Amino acid sequence: MKTYDTQLSKLTLIIITTLILIPKSIYAEDVSFIPRAWVGVADYEYKQDARKGAMPDGSDFPEVKFNVTFLMTGLGLTSIYDRYYIDLSYQDSSDESDSFSSGGFYEKFHGSRRDYSTTLGMKVLDNRGNIYIGYKNGKTSGRGSLGTHLTFKEDGPFIGASYGWLIADKGFLSINAAYADLDGHLKEEPGTSYPAGLGMDADSTTTGLSYGISWTGMILPTLGYSIGFDANNYKFDDLKDNSTDLALPDKIEETLYTGKLSIFYRF
Repeated sequence: MKTYDTQLSKLTLIIITTLILIPKSIYAEDVSFIPRAWVGVADYEYKQDARKGAMPDGSDFPEVKFNVTFLMTGLGLTSIYDRYYIDLSYQDSSDESDSFSSGGFYEKFHGSRRDYSTTLGMKVLDNRGNIYIGYKNGKTSGRGSLGTHLTFKEDGPFIGASYGWLIADKGFLSINAAYADLDGHLKEEPGTSYPAGLGMDADSTTTGLSYGISWTGMILPTLGYSIGFDANNYKFDDLKDNSTDLALPDKIEETLYTGKLSIFYRF
């Protein structure tokens, strides 16, 4: 499991940066609020390398792959003061299915995905750009028809930037990119049809890369919409698991490509 010191150091970093970014006067002034809601579609892919020599006869447990399309719904709230803002967001997915079939094993899985994040940012470059930091947490859960349970988590701080262009006074086209330094945890509890000892309860060093493009326009003076496409990639490296002596995968990776439509209102 992740250590208390690691979590405390990350929380301290976020708090210190918040104090640097947000001036004291924000607490005494009016703040505007922008709630939003969205729907979307996400293509999710999970890849896990073969576990070398993990089978009872010394052969490799095969590579694991999942690919599903999730329907996503989410809620968010942005609070703005002058050039500074705080954003909270949460999204969850539908429950979808895919099958694992390799090396003589077959099992049908149902799973879902949820994410939440907190972002602290500042507008720059005549309000065309943003720089931001934050904290994100993601979790993918799956359950198999033969009793297998899977949980893949990542959480930690991120930093990013965005830039946009006003197009013919009709809307705002923007691009963004962010990098995350995360802690990962991967837990696999195989069903009874698998050889004993194949379970995994591993921590890892995880990196996340996010990038996207969006178009934002106004329907009414206070009501607007946004259409966006985002890509998120998480790589789990340096896995450590004290619960097993069997070889762990060399590489595990999650990738999501998401398109979504958002509606927002400015108070």
